[in-house]
Amino acid sequence: MTTEKAIVDVRSQLVEVARDILAHSKADTIRPASGIMKLDSRLYSDQANHEKECQNLFKKIPLVLAASCELRESGQFQTMQIAGIPILLVRDKHGVAHAFLNSCTHRGAQLAKGSKARFTCPYHGWTFSQEGLLVAITLNDLFGDIDFKDYGLVSFPVTERAGLIWGTLDPSSSNDLDTFLQGFDMFLETFGLDSWRLAEKRILDGTNWKLAIEAHLEFYHLPVLHKNTFGPNTSNKALYYFWGPHQRLIQPTDSKENLADEHNLFKIADKPDEEWPTEAMTRGEWIIFPNVSINLFYDGGPGILISQVVPGANVNESQTIQTFLTADELEGDARTKVKDLSDFLEFVVSQEDLATSEKQQQALQTGLLHEVTIGRNEAGIQHLHKWINEIVSTGALDQLLSYPRKWTAP
Repeated sequence: MTTEKAIVDVRSQLVEVARDILAHSKADTIRPASGIMKLDSRLYSDQANHEKECQNLFKKIPLVLAASCELRESGQFQTMQIAGIPILLVRDKHGVAHAFLNSCTHRGAQLAKGSKARFTCPYHGWTFSQEGLLVAITLNDLFGDIDFKDYGLVSFPVTERAGLIWGTLDPSSSNDLDTFLQGFDMFLETFGLDSWRLAEKRILDGTNWKLAIEAHLEFYHLPVLHKNTFGPNTSNKALYYFWGPHQRLIQPTDSKENLADEHNLFKIADKPDEEWPTEAMTRGEWIIFPNVSINLFYDGGPGILISQVVPGANVNESQTIQTFLTADELEGDARTKVKDLSDFLEFVVSQEDLATSEKQQQALQTGLLHEVTIGRNEAGIQHLHKWINEIVSTGALDQLLSYPRKWTAP
């Protein structure tokens, strides 16, 4: 499947949403979903369902694999696993990013060793180039006749866009990035991630991937679960804006607080909207379906936290990859401040969110709680599950072609 790239009037859409945020903030209201949603608890605990999600979501649709700046230089590489698939990411000498199955084409060993020029299998020494080509094998004269061209690494389709590396973990998938995004990437482009720098990276173990990502999709739990970290008076309300399966959520702005903050919408509300800075209109959490949160923060300077929730092969396994980016190279106090913020957010997610979801999963695995209920004020979670069901049932993105290229609400 291919589609033309959607062209979106980004600024007018951001202004429209900003006005809506201001209106709801002044009225102290939110826009809840039309009703509650009840889900079969087996959606979280059943291994067969998990494998279907991995097959039709995580192996069929484009996924964010990394920020482009993580592989800034030629020869830089990193490894990861998604849904049990070992992945090798590398930027070649021409500056092109690649994603390969991290598996030697001899007998499947993972390529644990690498250099700026090549990757060598630790089992028998077969060697591959940055472009995934087989370039040498040990005891070539004794091994037997093979055509090196037939033994390159399994390659996944990769695109770089909006400062992110996207890949599809099934080379035969017909789903393309333009169909998947429908112009959502044009909003992500406003962050300017191409020029940002990697500051910190953390990998946190968790349980079922849906429980892990759901914690990013509602603020209902903030003053309760995070009372000792964010505080008991933290707002538990969220405004939601949907773009196909993707979404954005933000807390209503308090007009009386943080007026010294140049990114507070109330500080700029009386100015003509053509003077509204983009940074003030892009605050909040941006969710790339099905598993990525991008959170902009301005504490100590512009920064971004990218949280990738990736499923394991088992229904009870996931990882949350926290990648902290900053606009500038950090030194001294600024470096310390971002390190402290990274430590804080790692603690919040690992010791509060993921620790809680671990206990949730233990209970759901018993089969004694037959349903979970998603409230009207948890519209982002409802939206996630509607699209999971829609796409898992088909493995295709055709329904996105008719979706309006504008923000919608619950």
